[in-house]
Amino acid sequence: MASASASALLTRREAAEIGRVPLNVIDKAIEQGVVKPKRRGGKPLLPAHEVALLVLLRQIDVALPNKTKGRLRRWLAQLQPQAVGSELALSEALRVAMTEDVVQTIERAESYARLRDRYVEHNPAVMGGEPVITGTRVPVRTIASLIEMGETHEMLREDYPHIPEEAYPVAVLWAHANPRRGRPVATCRAPRNLSMPTSSKMRTVGRD
Repeated sequence: MASASASALLTRREAAEIGRVPLNVIDKAIEQGVVKPKRRGGKPLLPAHEVALLVLLRQIDVALPNKTKGRLRRWLAQLQPQAVGSELALSEALRVAMTEDVVQTIERAESYARLRDRYVEHNPAVMGGEPVITGTRVPVRTIASLIEMGETHEMLREDYPHIPEEAYPVAVLWAHANPRRGRPVATCRAPRNLSMPTSSKMRTVGRD
């Protein structure tokens, strides 16, 4: 079965923002082998289901052996959208079911990765390599800063009519995950005005 989140690859800081998980928790999980990042260009990139695993483990709040965490990882990687609500029996006394937060984490990750790849452009020939909105000379951080300062979408549309509105929340999250060097990194918070697809389906984690 193909993974529902194979195309969504996130940097550690993007994963922290989307999963609302502290960066040090992600680093510790990578070090301990709890999550299995892919490496591209020497950087660890987390598939959406790996971020969802950290969210699910936080909700379970029960110490689990690494072998069991591996079962959860494989289960999340194989889930299709229509399988939301599925349950995994870890033992006769404990089973895990998808929760709304886990579903939304995967959906946010997939949506963000898709739109990031569409709207965030790194080109050394444009603005000295400063990341810009694709096809423009408008820095991504400029749009993010305007939104953070309270600029409305209506005002942004007037000033930048060539930038699609769906690029706005991507710019905010990308800027949070990519602070300029020397600035403190803020993680585990949801960017304002970030509107990614969510699901209304909810299941719980619990014991039989």
